[in-house]
Amino acid sequence: MKLLRVLAKAGCDDILLSLSEKEKMNFGEIAKLTKHRATATRALKELTKTGLLERKVLEDRSVRYILTEKGKAILLRRLREVLKYIIS
Repeated sequence: MKLLRVLAKAGCDDILLSLSEKEKMNFGEIAKLTKHRATATRALKELTKTGLLERKVLEDRSVRYILTEKGKAILLRRLREVLKYIIS
């Protein structure tokens, strides 16, 4: 149930979809996507806490967010649900 609440929050779907296309993104890219830094911060924290995203700190101390296998599976499941709805 907690996972559904996280996915319903502002910006979460957009972040997951973008990461499925780009593979990894930094905070600035995600903040532009959500249009608000606070929204990006909250969404990234929740998505990371639920195991859908991984936060990687690189040697130069920059941070990249990456979709985990769990995140990919959830995204695929949601896509199937949407397609089933569209097709029926």
